[in-house]
Amino acid sequence: MRPTRRFTTLSLATVCAFAALGTAAAPVAAAGHIYVVTSVGDKRDRSTGDGVCDTTASSATTDCTLRAAISEANADSAADVIRFAISAGKDKVKTISPHAGLPVIREPLTIDGYTQAGAIANSSAPATNARLRIVIDGSNANGVPGLQAQARVTIRGLVISRFGRGIQLSEGSDGSRIMGDFIGTDVNGKLDRGNASSGILVNAANVRIGSIARVDRNLISGNGSAGIDLGIAAQDTLVQANLIGTNRSAVAALGNSGDGIFVTGSSGHIIGGEFTGQGNVIAFNGGAGVDLLTVSSGSLGTLVPTGVQVLANSISHNAGVGIDLGANGATPNDPVPDSDKGPNRLQNFPKLDSAVAAGGDTVIKGRLASRRSVRYEVQLFQSSAGDPEGRAYLGSVTVTTGSDGKASFSFHAGAALFPGTIITSTATDQSRLDTSEFGPSRTVTAH
Repeated sequence: MRPTRRFTTLSLATVCAFAALGTAAAPVAAAGHIYVVTSVGDKRDRSTGDGVCDTTASSATTDCTLRAAISEANADSAADVIRFAISAGKDKVKTISPHAGLPVIREPLTIDGYTQAGAIANSSAPATNARLRIVIDGSNANGVPGLQAQARVTIRGLVISRFGRGIQLSEGSDGSRIMGDFIGTDVNGKLDRGNASSGILVNAANVRIGSIARVDRNLISGNGSAGIDLGIAAQDTLVQANLIGTNRSAVAALGNSGDGIFVTGSSGHIIGGEFTGQGNVIAFNGGAGVDLLTVSSGSLGTLVPTGVQVLANSISHNAGVGIDLGANGATPNDPVPDSDKGPNRLQNFPKLDSAVAAGGDTVIKGRLASRRSVRYEVQLFQSSAGDPEGRAYLGSVTVTTGSDGKASFSFHAGAALFPGTIITSTATDQSRLDTSEFGPSRTVTAH
């Protein structure tokens, strides 16, 4: 049985420790080689397995390409590191253009683009001011994935664009981390250089995409389908503090053509978090913000995504609904005791009765009808008129339904919101960890 994980009752220190769980829980390989990429070329390693990354036949010079470095890293079981020191124009962007798929990563490996001269990690919130200097461009690679892993990897500080898929994490890559990358954009994070399919496909356990640390924020935009695809073999993924569908500013559109995040039959994921800085910006995508889909998969039978927490994100301006349980648009609530069996068990959403601004505060009142005698976290959001998703997280209130499955709540925003502001809400079952769709909106009125 999959372990139950949630952030709702944990301290910030515990959450930060949890963010490292995927790597800590995985078997730790011995420290290995450090390979330094010195060339934008695409030649193969001269003698794979000798512990030296070099494509030349001359003993007088060395030339280490990314292809050669990955091949050498695959030749031993140690946890190797690939760094970059490509010269010829200090502080300039270096573009690596493979002519075919790069080797599949089969042993533990860190690829760190921030080691290239001139690269600077993000320090901004909620945007990204990261300056990346290594671009991996798949224009000539015939539609293959950019980086493919079947072992635990950390991928940092890279621009990955114009492949069939940006990053593909397959079985064996449990505990991998994707941090501080631009996936589907140009090096400046402003133009569409999308991968033809999804930006990231995950089919592994305990993967971390972004984190509460600003340096780890990814920009995942402009891709041809979903920004992030959590496939049928994904488990317990943490997707946190990323920009998904915007440009680097976090407010201008650079949408993925499909959903922001597409969850295909897999369970136990956390999208966002409980604390300031943990939520993702998921906006301007061509489908839903977050989409959960039940699938049938041969001998595995019907796979229903459950226990997917969608918490404290900024979700707005997507072509589909903000959170879609079932990939079919807004789903009506089920009568008490809310016993549906679809994605996230089609958790019922709250209904808002009023949102009144007066005396420096806005009081939002509503109710929830769901399972009997269960605790729920109700999260409140504000959006602009005409966009009933959840652009800005206001806060939450915990309620427990009675024996009739019903509960009412009152939330104080702590500020007088402008009349006409749209308020929306979600409910998350605190035992099953299912988050609902956004409920019907309520417009703020003045007292």
